[in-house]
This record gives sequence, C-alpha cells and structure tokens, in this order.
Amino acid sequence: MLEKHKHVSFPSQTDFPVFRLDAEKCTGCSRCVNSCPIQLLMLDENKKARPNERYDHFRCICCQNCAASCPQDAITIEGDYRVHEGFWKNCHLFAGGKTFPDPLSMGNGTAFPDYEEELTETEKVIYKRRSIRLYKKKPVPRELVHRVLEAGRFAPSAGNNQPWKFVAITNPDIIEEIDLICKKRVRLFPQMLMPHPWVDKKTPGDKCAKPKWWQKALHYTLSRKTPGDVDQRVLGGINTISSDPAYRTFFRAPVLIILAKDVRGIGSPDLDLGICGQSMVLAAHSLGLGTCWVSLIKGITWDHKYVKDVLGLEYPFKIVSSLTLGYPAGQVDNIVARERERVNWIE
Repeated sequence: MLEKHKHVSFPSQTDFPVFRLDAEKCTGCSRCVNSCPIQLLMLDENKKARPNERYDHFRCICCQNCAASCPQDAITIEGDYRVHEGFWKNCHLFAGGKTFPDPLSMGNGTAFPDYEEELTETEKVIYKRRSIRLYKKKPVPRELVHRVLEAGRFAPSAGNNQPWKFVAITNPDIIEEIDLICKKRVRLFPQMLMPHPWVDKKTPGDKCAKPKWWQKALHYTLSRKTPGDVDQRVLGGINTISSDPAYRTFFRAPVLIILAKDVRGIGSPDLDLGICGQSMVLAAHSLGLGTCWVSLIKGITWDHKYVKDVLGLEYPFKIVSSLTLGYPAGQVDNIVARERERVNWIE
C-alpha cells in the first residue's frame, strides 16, 4: 500500500528519453528549438541544437516533434519515459520500446514509404499527423475553417446528442488577449508544485533542487483528485508557457477553435468532444493545414465575464479544450515511433 503512494512528487527512479544529435547534419535552423512543447532545447555557440539543462533531466515527453520537424534528419530520441516505483510507476505497463507503424502486420520493420500506397488516405493522415507548433502568418480562408468545423459537427456522439459548441477565432488581437490571460492564470501552478529554481526559464535549473515539504503534500493531495494535471511532464509544459514571456500558448496560430461541451450531455460529453475534435484534426491535416490540441485554454474559464461577453459562452456550455489551426511553417507531419500496442485478444 505504501509503495503505491510514495514518490508522488518528482519520483527519483525515472528514466527520461535522451536527445541525440548528428552534429554534422545539423544546420542550426532552430526548428527543433521552436517546436519543443517543453522548450528543452537551445542552439549552442556553434549553432548546434542541444538540451538547455533547464531541469535536472531532459524531462522530454517523447512527442518527437523535434525529430519530425528537422529537415536534415539530424535528431533521434533514444529511450522511453519509465518510472520504476511509487505512485507513477509505469515500467511494468509496456512490452519493449516504441515502434513505427505496422498496420499491415508485416512485423519485419518495413519502412513506411514502402507500403504507404497500400493504405487509405485516412490511414495516411492518422499515421503522419503531428502536433503543429510552427505556423505561417498566412490567414486560413473562412471556407477551410468551415470545412474543419463541419467535420466536427458530423462526429458521432452518445444518443446523437451533439453536446458541443465551437468558438472560431481569427482575430489575432483576441487570440493574443486570450493567450496572455491563460499564461497569467496558469502561472500559479508551477510555483505551487515545482522546485522554485526550475520555474524561471531564463536560467538553467539547479539540478539538485527539490520541492519543499508543503509542495510535496499539495502534490500528493492533487494526485488523488486530478493526477493528469500534476504529472511531472505536464508541469514542465505548464511552466514553459507561464514563465517565458516570449512563448505563446497558442503558438501565434492564425485560427483558434475553442471546444465547449453541454454539461447536461448524455453519457460522457467530454468523450464526445474528443471524438469531435479528432474528426476536425484529421480533416484539417487532410486539407494541408496543421493543428495542435491546447487544453490550457481552460485557464480562461476563471474569467467568467470574459468567457460570456467576448467568447459568447455561458451555461450550459463549459470549455473543454481548444485547437490551433493554420498552415504549417515547413514540414512537420511525419512518421514517428509510438509505444507498442496494449491489446488483450479474446477469440
């Protein structure tokens, strides 16, 4: 029993993925630096990418967007996120490391381009789609935004209840205003839960820094209620947004789509919103657009007047998440490895 509940706050027995760079290939374009959601990378004095030592470990979430966005294929991420003991233990939940897609069950490590033509267009989008954090300033035509919204509108929902409402924002001033409000609202979270030397992005963190006793107690309490919000990787992402004045929650995307649920929805309206949003994401990428889920939009919900007067949302609608939308600045959609499937076959 005690084993399950210990090491809630930044467990020491953790393996993080490792960043590897082929320095001869790296051109110092900084696309990896700008695409990292935790802002863990920098260019050194030789204009080569490397970890910025912001925390005691790389604390990578292994999204591999740095590798996917590198035009020179100079980056690889080695290893996986594994916690070996305590509340966050996950090392026993995986069988081996990550693998590339194998939809045709070849099982021989065949490269994606060698069988891509045998897949449907939908499958191709599913496997290639990445979260886009690098956008062109080019506006997205209203008719394309409409096509994305329509894909969401026709998503399945429990009881055909369609418990959703969208707010599509193309006004850059409003997006920037929401961005700054969200940054301010979430600022308190890392200050409450992270070692204070890690909160400031401008300087590398003290690698020996530890949370204070009251932070550990608070971390333990919150882990009982909302564990997904206090995972050490999540805190790194929140800290990135809240502590760096230059970083933007919505990546300066030309379109922000807010997804709200009808709280009276049948069954699980949160699940319905996820299905709805995924339909929008796949439609967007099939149209040559890019998207990124940003649930930190919920920081705006503390400002009830703004949500009602500016966004036009009030009861029974409640914000669940948001999607950034725009034209990717360069190639980011790409194939990356993912954790092996966990399936119990019963035949």
